[in-house]
Amino acid sequence: MKKLDTEEKAIKHISFYSTFIATVGYDPQTAILEIKLLVDGRIRQYDNVPEDIWYRLRENNHPDTFYRRHICGRFSETVLPEEEETI
Repeated sequence: MKKLDTEEKAIKHISFYSTFIATVGYDPQTAILEIKLLVDGRIRQYDNVPEDIWYRLRENNHPDTFYRRHICGRFSETVLPEEEETI
């Protein structure tokens, strides 16, 4: 699992217009996707996510559905402890 250390570059998040997703961020060098959900405010970090998934999520008219169908359960997921959040 490639978790970002505090010494490593934090992944920049962008706000997201969604009823389920608060913010999203992606690091193409490490292929790590981070998604902060509105339900609990915690960041989920997904490993080895291809860059096209990131672009498709951002451009999708229904990002909540895209997340559930194409990301959640398809990539290794780590829920970051609050002190490790990289926003």
